[in-house]
Amino acid sequence: MKKLRERISLIRLIFIILVVFIFRCAPTLKEVPEVPKEAIEAERLKQRKLALFTYFERKERLNNVWYNLLIGAVPFCKNNLRPIYGFEIHDKKMYKKEDVKLLREKYLLNDKPTVWYVHPNLPAKIAGLKVNDKILKINGKEPKSAQEAMEIIKRSKKLDLVIERNGKVLNLSIIPSKGCNYEVYLIFDESINAWAAPQKKVFVTTGIMRFVKTEKELALILGHELSHHVLGHITKKMGNVILGSIIDILIAAVTGVDTQGTFQQLGGVIYSKQFEREADYLGTYIAARGGYDISDAAEIWRRMAVEFPNAISETFLATHPSTPERFLIIEKTVKEIEEKKLKGEPILPSNEFFKK
Repeated sequence: MKKLRERISLIRLIFIILVVFIFRCAPTLKEVPEVPKEAIEAERLKQRKLALFTYFERKERLNNVWYNLLIGAVPFCKNNLRPIYGFEIHDKKMYKKEDVKLLREKYLLNDKPTVWYVHPNLPAKIAGLKVNDKILKINGKEPKSAQEAMEIIKRSKKLDLVIERNGKVLNLSIIPSKGCNYEVYLIFDESINAWAAPQKKVFVTTGIMRFVKTEKELALILGHELSHHVLGHITKKMGNVILGSIIDILIAAVTGVDTQGTFQQLGGVIYSKQFEREADYLGTYIAARGGYDISDAAEIWRRMAVEFPNAISETFLATHPSTPERFLIIEKTVKEIEEKKLKGEPILPSNEFFKK
């Protein structure tokens, strides 16, 4: 009984301390206005709508540059090519129910695939396709969803579309341009970043879309990531990581020493700087071939230095070159490209890799 009373007394003491602590840490102001839940909900919907439409605006800006680069980079993609029509579609199944209601203020959304984006200069626009056109048939087939329609489009060397626009049924034929077979994705992320990923994908954050000031800066960033794919860097880096892992396993098996993945980590770093230098070099060419004025494109690395001052100095195990080095690589590449233009030479790197 004595131990029980001691425990109860201890619990009471803790409770008293907790109550005192809570009251001492309570809010100071007593007259903050209360906001009705209905008003909060109304404002939430306004902000959700703003976020959605801003995302679509950024995606449109991203697509405008990306498609230009896919076509400009054709000489570097060898056999990894696909038809480029220059439009994108969606349906209501791709979104949350709440978002469908908001998006319908601008886009036609139902079970059938409809157009939400048309590049201003590519075949779809030239053929007369418009935003909110409903896709009824593609090459004689009636797609049941946007996903099914996209699969048909990817496999088609030409498109004969039956569309509905403002209640009228129209027929359009689209002959594609040839472009590299890669996809770009815009993701919600505050970091200033973009990266090439396996399965022919490039990811771009909303953070970097806010950071880039001009289309040519965006072209330089996207050209860099596209270059990682063209030059096979993704596969090579994965191979280096696997090789490092094998070394870790062999050392553990022979000596009993746990390297804790040291060689796997080194495998991920080896040649990383060289890969980045190559991507900066070729990416500048791709941006130029995409039709962008790259004369002062290197300035983006001075602005990057402001955001990431640690990148100004060279560090031993850094995976990327310093911002001063990257600025100068691009500056020299721009000069090289300008000289080729003056001589009337093709805008292609003088490298045997691209002549195979």
